[in-house]
Order: sequence, then C-alpha cells, then structure tokens
Amino acid sequence: MPRLTASTGLRSWIAGALILLGAPSFSQTGIDSLRTLANDAAQPDSIRFRAYYDLVWDGFLFSDPDSAYALGLQLQHDARERNNPVFVARASELLAAVWYVRGDMRTALLHYDTALALHRRNGDAEGQADVISNMGSMLSFLGDLDSALTLYQEGLALHERLADSASIANDLNAIGRVQMLRGDHGKAVDLYQQSLHIQELLGNKRGICTSLANLGGLYLNQSDWNEALGYYRRAAAMAEELDDQHQLGTQLEEIGSCLEELGDTTGSRQAYRRSEAIRLAIGDHHGLVNVRNRLATLLLAQHRTSEAKALFEQNVVMAREEDLPYGLSNALVGMSNVLLRTGEPALALAMAVAADSAAARAEELNLQRDAAAARYAALKALGRWQEALTVHERVVLLNDSILREENQRELLRSGFKYAYERAAETDSLRHVAERTRTEARHREQRTWLLALLVIAAVLGSAAWVRMRYTTRAKRAIEAAQEKLVVSERAREAAEVRTRIARDVHDQLGSDLTKLALLSSEAKALANEDPTALSELAADMERVSTEANRSLGDIVWAVDPHHDSLAGLTERVRAHCERMLLWSHVAHTIDCRHEGPDTSLDPATKRDIYLILREALNNAIKYAKAEHIRVVFKTSASFVQFEVCDDGIGMSGAPKSGHGLENMRHRAEHIGGSLTIASDAGSGTCIRFRVDLSPA
Repeated sequence: MPRLTASTGLRSWIAGALILLGAPSFSQTGIDSLRTLANDAAQPDSIRFRAYYDLVWDGFLFSDPDSAYALGLQLQHDARERNNPVFVARASELLAAVWYVRGDMRTALLHYDTALALHRRNGDAEGQADVISNMGSMLSFLGDLDSALTLYQEGLALHERLADSASIANDLNAIGRVQMLRGDHGKAVDLYQQSLHIQELLGNKRGICTSLANLGGLYLNQSDWNEALGYYRRAAAMAEELDDQHQLGTQLEEIGSCLEELGDTTGSRQAYRRSEAIRLAIGDHHGLVNVRNRLATLLLAQHRTSEAKALFEQNVVMAREEDLPYGLSNALVGMSNVLLRTGEPALALAMAVAADSAAARAEELNLQRDAAAARYAALKALGRWQEALTVHERVVLLNDSILREENQRELLRSGFKYAYERAAETDSLRHVAERTRTEARHREQRTWLLALLVIAAVLGSAAWVRMRYTTRAKRAIEAAQEKLVVSERAREAAEVRTRIARDVHDQLGSDLTKLALLSSEAKALANEDPTALSELAADMERVSTEANRSLGDIVWAVDPHHDSLAGLTERVRAHCERMLLWSHVAHTIDCRHEGPDTSLDPATKRDIYLILREALNNAIKYAKAEHIRVVFKTSASFVQFEVCDDGIGMSGAPKSGHGLENMRHRAEHIGGSLTIASDAGSGTCIRFRVDLSPA
C-alpha cells in the first residue's frame, strides 16, 4: 500500500505526548494469544473482532503503522460483511489512530468524526467517550485549545458515568496538557499528578509513560532542564519496554534537547540520532523532519557544515512533499545559514525568502523572526543595505513581540512557583503604582481632594490590617482544629489498642487456661486410664486451634498493612470459606470489592469483621440450614453484607447469649444499620450496611 502522508506541521510548543484511548496493553505472549483467537473461525464474531482490534492496536499501531492501516481496513471490511456495526465503528477508530501516528491530525479528525457518528447510531457510550477524547487530542495538536478543552471535558464526563478509571486518567492527562499550553501550570501539574497516580494504581504502563512525558514537557516549558530530563528518561524507558516506537522517538528527541541545553552535545547528538532512526523506520515524517532540523542545527554549531547541509537538504525535500510548513521553515533557515557560511549569499537570500513564506504559514513568531534574521544577514552580505535595513526593522518588531510573550511565560512560571507567597506582594505593588499615577494626575487639584485621598488611604490601610487580622485568626483556628483532629485520632487509636489488649487477655487467656487444665487432666489420666487420652488430646487440639485463630484475628486487626477495604474483603472471604467448609453445609460465597482501594480505620474494620463472623457463626450453629449464602460487598462509599440461611428461623434459635446484642451494639458504634429478618421454618437473613465518609 502507498505510505501515508502528513499534513500541516505542528507547533513546537505542542510537543507533549498524547495517549490514545482504545485497547489495553499486552505482553508478547498476549499478542500471540490475540493472533490465535482472531484467526479462530470457531469463535463468535464479537470475540474474534475484539481480539483482531486489540492485536492491531498493541501489536502494530505504534511500531508498524502501515501494517496497522492495512489490518484496520481488513477489519472494517470483515465487520461490514458480517453485519457487525460495533466493529465497523471501531475499525474507523483504528484508521484515525494510524493517521495520528503519521502526524496528519486533520485526516485523523475526519476518521474520528465518522467513528463518532457510527457509535452514536449504535448507542455505544464507551465508544463515543473514547472518540470524543481523541478528537480533543487532535484539536489540541492543531492549536484549537478551547475546542479541545470542551471535548476533553465532555469525554471525561462520559467516562466518569461509565466508571472507566483508565480513561478518566487519560482525560485528566490531556486536560492538564491543554492547561499547560494555556499557561496555567498550577492546574496542569495537579492534573498530571492525579493522572499518574491513577495510572500507577491501575498498572497501565502506556498511561504512566504519557503522564511522565507530559510532566517532562511542563518542566521543559519552565526551563528546568534537569527535572525535565529525569521525566523524559523515565518515559523513554517505559516506551521502550512497551515497544511504542512513536513515543520512544518523541522522548529521545526531548532528551536530546535537554542535554543540549545542559551542554552535553555528545549525548544530545546520540539521542537525536536514535530518534531519527526510529522515526525513519516507522515513517513518522513530521517527527523525522523536526529531529533532523535539531540535529543539523547542532552540527552547524559544531562547524560540521557539510553534515548539517546534507540533513537540511533532506528536510527541505521531505517537508515540501509532506506539506510541513513548520519543519520546512526551520530547514530553509538552516540552509540559508549554511550557504552564508560557505560564501553563497545569493542562494542564502533565496532560501531565507522561502523560509519567511513557510514561517508565515506555520503562524510561529520565532520562525518568522529567524527567517527574517537570515534574510537580513544575506542582504548585508550582498551589500543591499537599504533592503537590509527594512528587514532589520521587521526583525526588531518580531523580537519585541517574542520578548513580550517570553515575559508573559516568565510571569506564568513565576506564578507557578511562587503563587501563594507572592500574590499579596503583587497586589500591594499594583495598588501603590495606581495611587502614584492618581496623585500625578491630580497634583494641582484642591486640598479637599487630597484630604479625601488621604482618608481613602487610611480606610484602605484599616481594611488591610483587618484582613491580616482575620487571616491570622483563621490560620490559628485551622491549626487548633488540626491539633484537635490529631488528638481525636490518637484517642481512637488508644481505644482500639486497649480493646485489642482486652481481647488478647480475655480470649487467649481463657484458651490458655483451658489448655493448662486439660494438660493437668491428661497427666492424671495417663496414670489412671491411658485409653481416655485420645479424646482429651482432641479437646486440646480444638482449644489450641481456636486460640491460634483468635490470635490471627487480633494480629490482622492490629496490622496497618491490612487497613483497607480490599484487605477486609479478602479476610472475610477466607474466614467464610474456612468456616463453611468445616461445617459441611452447602453454601454460596460472593465477596468482592469494586472501584479503587481505600484505607479503613482499624476500629471500624474490626467491628465489621466481628459482626459478620457472629452472624455466620449463628447460622452454622443454630439454623440447622441446608444452605447458607454470604454476600459481602465493599466500595469507596459503603460496606454491606448479608448472611442468609434456609434453616428453622430465629424462633428456633437459642434465647441465651449476647451475640445479637453485641452485633447491634457494634453496628450502632460505627454508624451502620443492622436488620434481621426471620420467620419460623423460613430461615433467617441478617443484613448490614455502613456508609463511609469520603477520604
């Protein structure tokens, strides 16, 4: 098939990485399994097509986009023949992703628009959410940040309704990138860190890689080369592990730029060469032109003029073929500088004029300035002083515009670093400057106007003093509240420790006393009736087993590593399986945790566990049931369970004991609700629920 072409070049300040929403990441073993499944004609179409889609995404898209495009077309054809509209739409997504990898965002947008219409016709909410977010990415790369942000937020809302954590993390990453490009670095770093945290919890290496790359871009934008280099290197290592050649090529280029800024020209040149080889292999023309321009500029600075000229010439040809105005302008400026150095000013001027035209198409001030500077240098070398002066004036104007933008970016960087501590000082300086200008304008006005200004200044000072006083008072209250919270937590921890110590004393003490008495009785029987020892040994084994299990429960309750909802769920599952297996009663156990894992204070965790254990114990001992069902569910917002049996009902259970009373007391203590439904001969169902406060 013919190789794909790329359209307009992307601006240099949109060099951050992008993650496309679609398929999960698979190992090589997983890729082989997908290939087998996709070719298995005995499988249903939906399973085969899903395997085919995942195979194309993870096996070819980022390392061999040409093959990915051919396979995507085949999937679309097969899905149409088998009348499967879902994968007709998914195939359109694959084709769009290939155009993205090639750097042609506008063609990618056309395919995504087709996929979105198909998903809407199919009622596929997940597909709609993914496509909307990816369309936002295309618009972001094309510089339409407002439209991109609107689409990202729409995609995020859909993914939140679907509870799709991986896609939520991707959306946060993308929104953070838009905020960075808009200059709000505070929001950007917060969103990037949120995304990275979710991706790490999910173990999504492709998402982690993109988050690291975007954090690198954030610090690069602030000229913090060392910090940016660290993030780019981590992203490159992960991209190499994933065999994501597109991402690896991008990160190597950024690593080279950081090393160049830090003065390591050898390391920079090596990184650029590796990036060049990768992009040449996958046919990433846009990336190839960019990295060759950087490499050629570095070689020219090292006076390796012939090598630089060869690279610039290749780039001029490729950028014109692929319609990349940004890369073309850079290459033409480089060629102009090379020709000036080799004593060919007339040719240098022609290159500079062409560079000026390409820079205007790219709408990039830095490029326009560089092209004008090259044109000025060529005109000077030719002795055309009047024209040179006119061009020099344009260079000065462009430099002024760039300086204003740089000053704005510097202010944003300063705001990102010193936002909170500098805000009051900035406001104060602004008020002082305004008052000075007002006094200058009204210097000759009458005395009463000056008096009014003085009164206004006094009132302003009083308000400022009042504001400072209120702020200090608020901070003092917040500090006192924080101390109170810490004290309350310490008190609760002490209560838990005291309760656990009491349990150790009461329960283990009782069991150990039983063992001591049984040991004494065993000694006596050994002399009187040795045949009775086996029954006594069985009692000792039972008591020691109970003591060991009690000790295990206490250690589990105290260990902070188990203070989580997932840990509680697994403990309940293990206890129920063990007890019901020993009881020889038919049973069903359904224990599961949904959503992200969160911590749970040890007192609440222990009370929930003991309520469940008592309910299960009663069902086994007293219900005379033929079947017992246990359902235990946890999430970040609640814990609930039910223990139901088909036994004799509560009226047939023993009336003595404090089990039910203790269960109700524990449920009330942690703010939960406990209900018991029971009829004679119809079994018993104990239900519990507690809503958890947000962390």
